[in-house]
Amino acid sequence: MEEYHQRLALAYDKHIRSRVFLEEDLVLKSVDAVMRKMSLPKWAPKWEGPYIVSEVHPNRPCILLDPDHGTTIGPINFKYVKKYYA
Repeated sequence: MEEYHQRLALAYDKHIRSRVFLEEDLVLKSVDAVMRKMSLPKWAPKWEGPYIVSEVHPNRPCILLDPDHGTTIGPINFKYVKKYYA
């Protein structure tokens, strides 16, 4: 049974992408309707931003800073954030 669980964990970990964000990175945040699994109009954007990562916590959420307004957003899970390439 232990060997079965190890093989299952290896198969699962093969498909997991680790996301590492550092402070001052530029990121895009998922729109709130996507995070709540609500339907969007067909051509509505699914990402908004860019935002600046201001704090990274060890248990995976991060705090984002809106550079236009100077407000903070978060904590937000990393699965709703992706790197922004300018």
